[in-house]
Amino acid sequence: MNGIGGRTIAEAKRRIKHSELQIWRAYREKRGSLFTARRIEQSIGGLSALYVSVKGVKDVDPYNFMPHEEKPLKVEMSLEDYMMQHYGEGN
Repeated sequence: MNGIGGRTIAEAKRRIKHSELQIWRAYREKRGSLFTARRIEQSIGGLSALYVSVKGVKDVDPYNFMPHEEKPLKVEMSLEDYMMQHYGEGN
């Protein structure tokens, strides 16, 4: 969002170049949300889970310490199934 500070979101959406939008999408895919409070909650949740597990509690779920985070859906599949789903047969 280079050079759009102080403008409205609607104006920023109109002005952003497609190439810059792609860069931001790639960044969010790799690094997650830009929302600082969410990132802090995730960090504290992970540290809290680590602290509790060091005190002897087994199988601590960090999401128990993140009240605003949704647990990701757990989908179990083999590596072969994953590769087929994401990359096809490779013809």
